[in-house]
Order: sequence, then structure tokens, then C-alpha cells
Amino acid sequence: MERIQMPQKLQMNTTSVSDIRCPNCSRQLVIKDNREFCFYCEVIAPEDKKISAEVSEWVKNREINELLASFKENSLMNRDLEQATFDNYKPQNDSQANALTQAKDYVAEFDKTSGIVFQGRPGLGKSHIAAAISKEVIQKKYTSIFISLPRLMTELQATYNKNSQTTELELLKALQKVDLLILDDLGVERTQKEDNGFTWAKRKIYEIVDSRIGQATIYTTNFSGKELLQMYGERDFSRIVQNCQAIKIDGSNYRLQAFK
Repeated sequence: MERIQMPQKLQMNTTSVSDIRCPNCSRQLVIKDNREFCFYCEVIAPEDKKISAEVSEWVKNREINELLASFKENSLMNRDLEQATFDNYKPQNDSQANALTQAKDYVAEFDKTSGIVFQGRPGLGKSHIAAAISKEVIQKKYTSIFISLPRLMTELQATYNKNSQTTELELLKALQKVDLLILDDLGVERTQKEDNGFTWAKRKIYEIVDSRIGQATIYTTNFSGKELLQMYGERDFSRIVQNCQAIKIDGSNYRLQAFK
């Protein structure tokens, strides 16, 4: 009977176990294609490490993800910002072009420690640029929350309802842990007529800002630094702007262009 020859390709793909053990894990080496290697160290261990890193990342971001899930029915952004990107922001002057360039540089060099205060009159695209930063940072596998301060105050007050699924502590903890927090419309809550309401809001803002010292926080505001200093006082305002660069944007309110 004629002996059947095994194809050369199959012969080369055969594997066997070596008597030599891996110096790292002490498992027996595998011989394949005339090469001895540790299957555990080269194949299994890297995959285990990857899975472990993914689980650790999920655990670390659990509070943030649960907070975002609690808002699933209502976006944290206004609808006109949901489509905001760097590409569809159209600068009308040098200050706006400079703000866009600095925003792109911020994302490229994002280090989870520095922040920005975007200053300027309404309708200049401060929120647009900040929302675009948030999306770009998320694309880089960091966590980010964008929320206007009036909306944040509303969400905090809602936690006091006995039927709320989120507690104030859980919300504040998530805001503390997120890699990048963007607070839109800093100072708007100061326009409330009720002094008690402002005192409460000011205290909550200080709690959030103080808990994030050394972390990346971005603010947008329609007010000048002098006005914000008068609103919040030296202690609170110095904490707000700590580790933040000021980016001032000039120009005309684009929302009113059709009415001029």
C-alpha cells in the first residue's frame, strides 16, 4: 500500500511540547515551526491583561456611566450643540480662529490636569467649541461630561425628590471623577432674583470645583474676570480659575445676524 505524504504546509504547522520551561512562568514551552516559545506568556497573558484593563476601566468609570445613563432620556447638551464639532465651527474673526486653534491643541495635549475659561459675549461659539472638545476627548477614550450650570443646578435639586433614582452624593461623585468636566454658562445662576437660591448654587459650585482641584475643568462664561470675581469672591473664583488658561473670544452675536 502506498504511503500517503502529509502536505509540507501541514507538517510545518505541527506543534509539540518542549522539555524546557519558561523562565517567567515555569510553564513548558511550545515548539512550532522550529521555534520554542511560551504560549501562556505570548498569547494568554496579554489577552488576560487586556480584559483586566477593560474591567478596571469599567469599574473606574461606573459612577460616570451610571450618571450619563440616568440622563439617557434627555441629553445634557442643548440640541443645537449635539452636532457641534471643530469642523463645523466657522470662525468670523481672528479671536475665534485663535480659540479654535487653542481648543485643538488642548485636545491634542490633553493631560487631565489643565483647564480653560472661554470668555465672551453670547453667540460667539464658546459652547460650540467646548462641546466639540468634549466629543474629541471622548474619542480619545477619556470620560467627559458637558452640562450647563443652570441644568446642573436643576439636576441637583431633583435629587432631593424622594422618587429620584440618583442621589446628590452620586451625582457629585461622578462630577468629581470624570476626566474632563465642562460647565457651560458660568455666572448665569447669579442672575437669579432669589438670594437664597444663589447662595445654595454658589455653595454647590464651590463643592464641585474644590473636589476637582488638579483635574481638567472647562468653563464658558458671558462675564468678564472682574465680574466673576465680584460674583464669587476671591476664594471661590481663585479655585475656579486655578490651572485654567483664559481664552477670550470677540465678535458679533451670530444668532442676531439675520435681524441686523
